[in-house]
Amino acid sequence: MRIRDLFIKYSSKIDLLDFELIVAHTINKSREFVLAYPEYKISKFKIENLKLKISRRMRGEPLAYILGHKEFYGLDFKVNENTLIPRPETEILAELALQELATNNLQPITIIDIGTGSGNIIISLAKNSKSCRLSVVGCKLFGVDISDEALKIAKYNAKKHKVVKKIKFLKGNFLNPIIKNTKYQIPDAKYVILANLPYLSEKIYGSASREVKREPKSALLSAEEGLSHYKKLFAQIKKLSVVGCKLLVLIEISPEQKNRITKLIKTLFSGAKIRFFKDLAGKWRICKITL
Repeated sequence: MRIRDLFIKYSSKIDLLDFELIVAHTINKSREFVLAYPEYKISKFKIENLKLKISRRMRGEPLAYILGHKEFYGLDFKVNENTLIPRPETEILAELALQELATNNLQPITIIDIGTGSGNIIISLAKNSKSCRLSVVGCKLFGVDISDEALKIAKYNAKKHKVVKKIKFLKGNFLNPIIKNTKYQIPDAKYVILANLPYLSEKIYGSASREVKREPKSALLSAEEGLSHYKKLFAQIKKLSVVGCKLLVLIEISPEQKNRITKLIKTLFSGAKIRFFKDLAGKWRICKITL
């Protein structure tokens, strides 16, 4: 069967771009090849494989899980049902972190990515280590996650992008692995804490698309109107009392949480400097906290 025949039969059942990418993935060619060679013949074995993928997509399974990868910050990351799918809005968090690190005055930095998932954020920083002065002696990068399966994916991606020696992946709840082990703490260092934790409220999660609900619920839903996880993280940040350290926290939020997050931060951290940034859709998405 030719690509043209498959197009006639299946393209109306799923999004056209999804169809093209699934075909390209199945025959191990580029999307450009699929578009340029509609007469290309596909073997029966690959057609059966293609049918299974199209069926999965029709049932609402995210395309990234079907293809097994997703691009983030110009890099390709392996993903599966154990990890949250990297999203474009999270690239803003990575970009802001790189901007902050670029202004570093050669001070040791400890960067901690909480809920690292596929490792997309911390790996993107490691890949840009030269441009943001992370090659300074004493700088450390950590990716923390409570899921063994997610950490396996993160380590795979770090190895794939040749930064596995630059990042220490730790299993644990929020900052616990750092707080409980003094060898990971550097006096007089600057701490940069990055977090894209679950922040969807029950109401917002309930109205989410079928596709979104195919991702790990534990990586999306948070109690207390979506703030439970960040409340726990902030409580641990207060315990991170290293003499002379400076703290910068960058977190991703749901737009409607802006005022509640502000109130929470001011209650817990007197003197904190708070700034919010919008995503490409014009919605409040990233909160920057300087302590």
